[in-house]
Amino acid sequence: MIKIILAALLTLLVLTIFVSLRIFSILPNRQHVIPQTQILQSSRIVEITTPSKSHILFILGSGGHTTEMFAMLQDISPDTVTHRTYVFSSGDNHSAQKAQAFEESLVGKFTKRNNMKIGYRLLELPRARRVKQSWLTTPLSCLICLWSCMDVLRGADIVRMTKEMKSLWADMEFPDLVICNGPGTAVMVVLACYFYKFFGKCATRVIYVESFARVTTLSLSGRLLLPLANRFFVQWPQLADKYPGTEHLGFLVS
Repeated sequence: MIKIILAALLTLLVLTIFVSLRIFSILPNRQHVIPQTQILQSSRIVEITTPSKSHILFILGSGGHTTEMFAMLQDISPDTVTHRTYVFSSGDNHSAQKAQAFEESLVGKFTKRNNMKIGYRLLELPRARRVKQSWLTTPLSCLICLWSCMDVLRGADIVRMTKEMKSLWADMEFPDLVICNGPGTAVMVVLACYFYKFFGKCATRVIYVESFARVTTLSLSGRLLLPLANRFFVQWPQLADKYPGTEHLGFLVS
């Protein structure tokens, strides 16, 4: 009996060490990695060094989060970001409408000129936590949201697309980059990314841009995602001084 217990404890110890080392290996090291992405204050756009085809997932949030996101992306080019996925929380019709309007503006600016086919997805996720929701039921809603995020990341909806759209999204299911700026859903999306990264399914990078409204402290989402983001931008210099690992490039939205 003692031998069985010792063997079980040894197995658990080895498993714990392996899991810990694997998690450590996929966590970003912002001090030594040469940045492949930079946000330019002058134009407030996200400038990405990408392959010939790239896929970015944008996390939209209610009200100000979505407004700030599209302020940063107003000059984005489908010549660079060929595949775009927008996710929004259930009931957030404002964000869905803003994303559709933004894509229509891209069609007007780029497809008529370059005769390009633009690939984008607009997907709804269940809320991780509703306003005034009991903390007792929050873990369950977070798990439901996390499961949906995993479906989005692996492109579960692509199988229901038309044959033409499937061909456009072939081998582009996992995003090269996730960009978020504070909504609670972002935490679940990033955790889902790390689940797949743990098993070597993707190499998705995460950029977090803290909201302009956060002047003295990070948001709860920001504090949770600070260790997980490849680059973490704040818009007030005192935040960069207060939180190691953050970057300040000035105001990124207006």
